[in-house]
Amino acid sequence: MTDVKGISKTSKLFCIIGSSFLLIMGLFHGSGFFYVSETIEKSNAEGFLKDIVPALFAHPSIHLIGLAAFGILALFLKQDLRKVTWLLAVLIALDAALGFYLGGMIPGILLLLAAICFVVSGLRDKSQILI
Repeated sequence: MTDVKGISKTSKLFCIIGSSFLLIMGLFHGSGFFYVSETIEKSNAEGFLKDIVPALFAHPSIHLIGLAAFGILALFLKQDLRKVTWLLAVLIALDAALGFYLGGMIPGILLLLAAICFVVSGLRDKSQILI
């Protein structure tokens, strides 16, 4: 089924699900910011590490929330939905590979699920003919 804007409801649904995964993961990761900041401050690490670790910890949270925002933005792009969702899927799959590399099985799987949601969203988009 296609709505007025030419984007199928299935495509919209998977785009929203993928963005929701990313937003929830970003917020969950970000919830540990103060714990990590406090822990590194109490440690015997060098001053440089005490300054940089909280910022490095915050970056993935901001990254995931930003990707979620682009997923929501893709819903308003009509004809370019497929391009944006597939680009998001590639970026998220790279994040998943990094997650698996660092030993995070659950984050890696959740990121792969989000990537799959964006691939399906792009495949179900009927506003563009797949060449």
